[in-house]
Amino acid sequence: MQWALIIDLLKSHRNYWLLCGGLVLVNLFLYLFWVTGAHDQIERLQESYQTQRNNLKTSRKHQLEAARYAEHQKAWQQFMETVDNKIIFPERLNALEALFRRNNLDPKGLSFRSERVNGLPLVRFVSTIKISGDYDNLKALLNGIRQIPGLFCIEDLAITKDRKAGQLIVKMDLVAYFRENTPSKESTV
Repeated sequence: MQWALIIDLLKSHRNYWLLCGGLVLVNLFLYLFWVTGAHDQIERLQESYQTQRNNLKTSRKHQLEAARYAEHQKAWQQFMETVDNKIIFPERLNALEALFRRNNLDPKGLSFRSERVNGLPLVRFVSTIKISGDYDNLKALLNGIRQIPGLFCIEDLAITKDRKAGQLIVKMDLVAYFRENTPSKESTV
């Protein structure tokens, strides 16, 4: 009996209930399209913000890397200005031979080879030397090599003792780096 009363009440206010149902449908329609669209736009803006924030971090990182690269490039240019031209190589050899004579040493099996350094305007000269002598002369020779101007590096060094002669035998590779001769702009014109 109560259900029949409720149904009669609903039928008598049909227009009101139709209006309420219409408002619910309009509200649902607005939520589906307008609120969902705004929510999607908010997500896009958040993604854009994150992307720009990451780009800012990345650009700062790139700026630091570029500054570091510029420092390394400047250091490399300063180094290249200190490296002698390869035309100086015979002078370095003369200084090395004078060092041998000063220490009463006779180099045996003196050989040279040169090679370009990949991608750089440098030439690498390697001198392989085998010398025998007493400890004091060889020590003076090694100290003298360190004091020769230029970039002489002792790369391979092997010291053995000749028991019969009572002398030390030193085999070493001396490496020197020189700038390659490049024609100047005035001479190419």
